[in-house]
Amino acid sequence: MRSRAGMDATAVAPAADFAFDPALLSNRRRFSTGDYHVARRYIERTTGGFFDFSLQSAREFRQYDIRSARLGETRFELVRVDSLSGYHIEMMDNPDLVLLHILMRGSAQLQQGAAHADVAPSQMALLEATGRSHKRWHGSTQLLMVKLSRRRMEQVLASEAGIDIGAPLDFGVLQVLDLGQISTLWHSIMTICQDLNDPQPSFSGHAGRLAERTLFLLLLAAVRNNYSRALAEGRSSPAAPYYVRRVEDYIQSHAREEISTADLVRIGGASARSLYHGFRKFRSTTPMGYLKAVRLGLARDALMKDRRHGSISVTDAAIAVGYANLSQFSRDYRARFRESPTQTRAYA
Repeated sequence: MRSRAGMDATAVAPAADFAFDPALLSNRRRFSTGDYHVARRYIERTTGGFFDFSLQSAREFRQYDIRSARLGETRFELVRVDSLSGYHIEMMDNPDLVLLHILMRGSAQLQQGAAHADVAPSQMALLEATGRSHKRWHGSTQLLMVKLSRRRMEQVLASEAGIDIGAPLDFGVLQVLDLGQISTLWHSIMTICQDLNDPQPSFSGHAGRLAERTLFLLLLAAVRNNYSRALAEGRSSPAAPYYVRRVEDYIQSHAREEISTADLVRIGGASARSLYHGFRKFRSTTPMGYLKAVRLGLARDALMKDRRHGSISVTDAAIAVGYANLSQFSRDYRARFRESPTQTRAYA
C-alpha cells in the first residue's frame, strides 16, 4: 500500500488470502445498464447528487451494476463498473456519513483535501464524508461499499464505553488497511452480507440491531479513531472519580448559565490539574469541552424541535445556551455536528 496521508505503510495482503464470494448480494435489489448516460442519471437520482460519476470517454463504458441491502441504518452496496479507461467519482460532503470501500478488483487513488491514498485489491479504505473528495478508479472495478451513520456509531460508543461524546467521532483522513489487519471486521461484514442475501435473513428485528451494533464495535476497535483509548478501557475502567461526576452533574443542571473554569474547580473540590486529567481520562474531553458539548446538544435539541414548531431562531438558540457570539456558535456547532445550525433547523 502507498499512502501519502501520514499513515504508516504496510505490506499489501495477497488477494488469494481473501476469497470474495462471487454470489455476494446476488439476490438483493439490483440495477444494471450498459448505457453510461443511464448509469450517470441513476447515480445522481439515487444519491441526491452526492456522487458525481464521470468518464474520460463514454465510448469506453461497458457496464454499471449495483446490488444493495440494508441492515438498520447501514447500507451495503456491491458495485461493478466496466470501463477501459476507468472512471471518476466526485463525492460531496455529508457530516453523518462514514464510507468503507473494500476493493475486490481494480485499483484507485483517493484524494480529500491535501491527503492522498492508493487502494489495491484486498484493501479497505475508510473515507469520512466531512468534505468533498475525489476518487479515480482504474480499469474494470468491483468493490463492496459500506455506508455507516456516524451518529449511530457515536450512540453505540457512548453506551459501550460509558462516556459522553464531547468531540465528534473522527477516524482521520483516508485510512487504508489490508484486510489481513482487520480480518475479524472483514469476516463480520461478509457474514452480514451472506445473511442479507437470504430470502429470509436471520439479521432482522432485535438480532439485526445486535448485528449492526457488533459491526460498529468491531470497526471502532479495528480502525484508529479519537475514542480508541476510551473504548479499549470501556466498562473495565473504574468509575469516574467523585469530582468528575460532581462537575458533570453541575454542568448538566447549569449549562445555560455563565460558567468559568474556576467555578468548575470550586464545584469539583479538586485541583484544576486533577479535574483536567480526570475528564481527559474518563470522558475523553476537558471540563470546558464537556460544557461546550452539553450546550451544543441543548441547542441542537431546540433547533430540531423548531423545525416542527417554528418557535426559535438560530440566534435565540445560541443565546439560550450561553453564546454571545453567533459566529463562534456556528463554528463550534459545525465542528461538533458537521452541519450548520441553519441546516439542522431546516432538515433535521
